[in-house]
Amino acid sequence: MLSQSALSQYVRDVCPENYLDEMLSVVRERVDDDLPYYTDALKAAFRDIEPVFARRRYAEFYWHCATTVPGYAASVVLANSSAEAEGSKKLFSLWRGVDYDQRAEDQILQHARDESRHSRLFVRLTATSFPAFLPRQESGRFERRLFDVRAQPPTKSATRVPEQHLIDYLVQINIGEIRTRLHMHLFAPIVSGLTPDSNREKTRGIFRALVSDEVRHIGYTAKLMEGWARDGAADRIRRLYTGRLHAFNRITVQQTQGAVRAYGRGQFPDLLEI
Repeated sequence: MLSQSALSQYVRDVCPENYLDEMLSVVRERVDDDLPYYTDALKAAFRDIEPVFARRRYAEFYWHCATTVPGYAASVVLANSSAEAEGSKKLFSLWRGVDYDQRAEDQILQHARDESRHSRLFVRLTATSFPAFLPRQESGRFERRLFDVRAQPPTKSATRVPEQHLIDYLVQINIGEIRTRLHMHLFAPIVSGLTPDSNREKTRGIFRALVSDEVRHIGYTAKLMEGWARDGAADRIRRLYTGRLHAFNRITVQQTQGAVRAYGRGQFPDLLEI
């Protein structure tokens, strides 16, 4: 796993130069729509910003950490369980404030359920792939501490989320799901390689399910954007994508700075340049 040729092949596979076009092709096929307004808004934002998480150096840094820092890959996988649970909580709160768009409501609630399920899948993935890091008896206790949308009463809030705020929230969610899909591609080959042989097929199955759900989440938010754009919000949505991707990129840099300082060994001075 540490050879330069293996690293080069890994980066080409997980972060191809046409990553955005490839992702858009998969999403368009999933929703059976060419998504011209959404495509224009997203591509314009990526051209303007070139987000850190889509750069090849980002993939190289993940490889570097996962192959040189003991426990790094396991820690990252487990950390996703808490992040997904928090995402589920926020989506459920958003759903509670929307009572005027049935299509959006239904899909946001399904998304909240998916994220809640994913939070537990990441715990099981950690236990399956890194049994010494998270023994199975510990994984159950970890799962029980996570937000569970199934335990929440399905009632609406007295405070309504205006449609313009809903569009903004879903732009941010869409960008976040794009980054999460890329993260799944970064994690999968390395985590699978580190998994005990007897558990490897189970690990791969979990990753396939996670990536499929991420594509569906990107797809439904993209389809909603397309509908709003066709109804007259195209310019606003285009501006939102550029502004929110700028903000998202800054957050990614802030979240990655500590790891670069701790584990980069001076090899990645250019990674976080904006």
